[in-house]
Amino acid sequence: MSEASLAQDTNPYSAPDASLDTADAEEYQPKIFSVNGRIGRMRYLAYNAGANLILAAAMIPLVGGFSGLASTTDTGSSFNMIYILANIAGLIIAILWGKRRLNDLNRSGWWILLLLVPLVNLIFIIYLLAFGGTSGSNNYGPVPVANTMGVIILGSLIPAIFVLGIVAAVVIPILSR
Repeated sequence: MSEASLAQDTNPYSAPDASLDTADAEEYQPKIFSVNGRIGRMRYLAYNAGANLILAAAMIPLVGGFSGLASTTDTGSSFNMIYILANIAGLIIAILWGKRRLNDLNRSGWWILLLLVPLVNLIFIIYLLAFGGTSGSNNYGPVPVANTMGVIILGSLIPAIFVLGIVAAVVIPILSR
């Protein structure tokens, strides 16, 4: 080796050879009923919107379609039992998804207990929906894969219904005068 090439290799002002790509290549496909892992904001909204649509579709025939049957004691109590069991299952699933959303924020699932504290629960829900998850892997696993178009459409239903509800609450009283 010549002295010129040796001097160039040890030059402290030469560009580094290290890769500057800090993107985490590790991703995973979240399963809807998995206990572990992370889900982002849009997937959290989509899962909740889908569960609410399924629950409403299952409950409408039981509550509205059979309202005449629900007045009798035998049939009414069985419908009430189905309704209570469906709500308990929905609560367990909502806690599961909240825990996974907290994991995306690099927080422990125990933070979900903040939903039991009045007024703090409103701030906590805003925290779950407004703040983005950690980029790259965190203490609870790798970053989930990008959202599909179905997840984006389903996740956009809740904010759209929220905005339409506010508009309806303002417009309907004005039109009814």
